[in-house]
Amino acid sequence: MNDVYGAGGRATGYWVLFASILAASMAFVASSSLNVALPAIQVELGARGADLIWIPNAYIMVQASLIVVTGSMGDHYGRKRVCMLGIVLFGLASIVCSAATTTGVIIAGRLAQGVGSSMIVPNSLAIVSAHFSRRGQGWAIGLWSGFTVLMAGLAPFFAGVVTDLGMWRLVFLIHIPLGILAAVALVKYVPESFDKSKNKSSQKMSLLGALLVIMGLGGVTFGFIESSTFGFSSPVIIVAIVGGLVAMAVFLSGERESRYSILPLWLFRSRTFSASNFISLVFHGVIQPALLYLPLNLIQVQGYSATFTGLSIIPLILVATLGSALVGPLLDRRGPRAPMAVGLVITAVGFFFFANVGVTGGESEYFSTFFLPVVLFGFGFGLTFAPLTMAAMASAPETNAGIASGVNHTVTRVGQVLVVGVLGGLAISWFGQLLMSDAYIQSLPAEAQTQLAAESGNLAETGIPAWLTADQQARVDEAIHESFAATFSILMLIGAAACLVSAVVAVFTIDDHELKLRRGQDILDESDVPPEDPLQTRTENPLDTPFRESP
Repeated sequence: MNDVYGAGGRATGYWVLFASILAASMAFVASSSLNVALPAIQVELGARGADLIWIPNAYIMVQASLIVVTGSMGDHYGRKRVCMLGIVLFGLASIVCSAATTTGVIIAGRLAQGVGSSMIVPNSLAIVSAHFSRRGQGWAIGLWSGFTVLMAGLAPFFAGVVTDLGMWRLVFLIHIPLGILAAVALVKYVPESFDKSKNKSSQKMSLLGALLVIMGLGGVTFGFIESSTFGFSSPVIIVAIVGGLVAMAVFLSGERESRYSILPLWLFRSRTFSASNFISLVFHGVIQPALLYLPLNLIQVQGYSATFTGLSIIPLILVATLGSALVGPLLDRRGPRAPMAVGLVITAVGFFFFANVGVTGGESEYFSTFFLPVVLFGFGFGLTFAPLTMAAMASAPETNAGIASGVNHTVTRVGQVLVVGVLGGLAISWFGQLLMSDAYIQSLPAEAQTQLAAESGNLAETGIPAWLTADQQARVDEAIHESFAATFSILMLIGAAACLVSAVVAVFTIDDHELKLRRGQDILDESDVPPEDPLQTRTENPLDTPFRESP
């Protein structure tokens, strides 16, 4: 077992959690708060519907491309060191976004934020995983998951307030205090951790391997994002996707020969590791469109203010936090399979209720329309997130904590990019088809139909011909809202089906017994824990056991 954790005990453990949660929250808050501001950005900067997909996906694309590399960097050169560098870069990029006057500058800033977040997220989780004993990892990861979700969930309210005040640029700055606090705690109280394996060749991370990972994932994800604008037949898209696949093939071929020391392919020999990453890809992939299109639906179609939209999302986060807190201790005793499957089913039910809301009467009808699906969706997410994370982390050896975290987050981000890119492009197409097939729209003059078809790429912000009468404009506006709500319903039904399939996969593939053996303790029967083991001896205070003591 590595001796790289410095001073142990509860005090250090609490600081590890404090710093890691705030660092990761910085990245999560930046994503959750932006969705509420997107409608205002679209109006002020003239963003197209495709831009609304690209702004969040630029961030996720870079994460997906780099997170394996930065996870491995943390294992090799110090997880705290890499996390600190990410916090600084993320903060600088946020300042650039806040000063942007075009969507192009925002997208560039989001790309840089993606680089910073790829350093922060996997290494903050790896710091937690490395510091806590196997016995306490479920408890610690549950807290990490719950509080990061809570921070991310509270952010939309503050984003809504500043957006309604006409200061949406502050949305790019509200997470910077979290980064400052995290950096101070990391420097003063958190010990450095990294892989001190005696296999020196494994510590020589190849720059060529890192470049191939960036080219491979970056090319594929870029191709899928831009396919919604150019189409899959575009030479740019073909070259990006094919080039990305070739780069990944070269990388995997070299990694089989241990040439790059970035991605240990033998991790995927574990059925649980492979299955948990597959479920992460599907689950987080379908979650992202819901989080992207729900604020657009509430503000642009249902007529909610940005502030009320932020408030309406808070119940989702509160019950998600509750779900994560409840499931954390259960993971140490029973394993992740059952809570994961239950969480996926509850999330699917939430998706189904979202799909049946339609166009409502506004904020006054929130509790009779959106409240129930928001609560179900959030609680299901909370029950699923921590078990998924634990299954991926606990099925890998401790010395590969950073790379296991990196692989899991890469799969998650790839799923988000692919699903948002593909479904986003399809959503624009579905919206246009639904709008133009509306009976009233078809009764309008051909000139009006042509203009509406050309504007339909802006989704709910589709421009209405100014020369129509007031009554005609009102009817067209109603058709636009109904078409967007119908498109939203299609996306939600796809999410429900994906979660149900994932629940079936979890039941038949996640192996609690494998995790029990990997963790070196019986998570199914605590009575089997040898009392003479100081790391696993029970005490009256459950907080005494999770932390590693200094050697």
